Amino acid sequence: MTKGNSPIMAQMEKVYRHTRANSFATRARYESSCRNFIGFLDEKFKMKNLRNLQDKHVVAYIQQRQTEGIAPKTLKNDLGAIRYMHDMIPNIKHELSDNKELKNAFSIALDKTPAVKGNRAWTDHEYNDMQQSVREMAASNGRGSETAADVRDVMQLARTMGLRVTEAVAMSRSQVEQALRLGIYQVKGEAKNGKWRQVPLSSQGRWVMESRIQGVPRGERLFIRPGEKTHAAVNRVEKFMQNNRDQFETVEGQETRMYEGVANALTYHGLRYNYVQDRVREEMEKGYSKLQAAAIVTKEVGHERVDVIDVYLGDKG
Repeated sequence: MTKGNSPIMAQMEKVYRHTRANSFATRARYESSCRNFIGFLDEKFKMKNLRNLQDKHVVAYIQQRQTEGIAPKTLKNDLGAIRYMHDMIPNIKHELSDNKELKNAFSIALDKTPAVKGNRAWTDHEYNDMQQSVREMAASNGRGSETAADVRDVMQLARTMGLRVTEAVAMSRSQVEQALRLGIYQVKGEAKNGKWRQVPLSSQGRWVMESRIQGVPRGERLFIRPGEKTHAAVNRVEKFMQNNRDQFETVEGQETRMYEGVANALTYHGLRYNYVQDRVREEMEKGYSKLQAAAIVTKEVGHERVDVIDVYLGDKG
């Protein structure tokens, strides 16, 4: 951030020099928040007059802070400080939106941290045992072998790329071709709420895509049979999981997934928990803080908020 008395920094200091509203501690906290904001405006927008401040400047700042892993509570405090300053500026040209209006107009998410309802991740033993079982069933070419092969691969995509079950099942040949070329998988309209996102292609994901794309005609999908609807294919692989998962649960797994006296069941969504936990740990091992790591990983799993990652970390946060 730019330091020193830029024109807008001098304007901000004048506001705080003359105001007597709120306590001294509150004013000091607000001024500290505004100094960061003013530095951002000076560097990013070369702004000369705070009377020109508008929503787009505030949104850009919040988005920058979110990429830095700043918690929603801190961002709300920042917004309070900015609005406090803005109210003291004479002859403003634009009104600033409140948090709800920012959310609706710019998709800025400042929600409270969701409740953490226990860990849902699989143990390595559970995952490896079920993978071994579905591999053997798929190789048998017997009844249910095709669905077993689908389950085998969808599990790997969920575990190593954080894909939701529908996102994996709806995977198209064109998406796979692009991923194999670029090393990044583009989740498109099949994503929850239709939010597109990019996910790093894992080595296991590459193996799945390279092996399954063989024989899939252009315009078709890798896991959906001819004439089959997407929801029917998703239901087919989910039913297989529901009918077979109990035999792979371990005492250790049940204990780690315990919430209010009941163990969370093995699910594809639980494999996203494994993915998030692994990825956050990987980023923290690079030297990032937990919040910074969460800011990176939350985009990979299709969320806008870093605090959602606390849900996936369960009791590992």
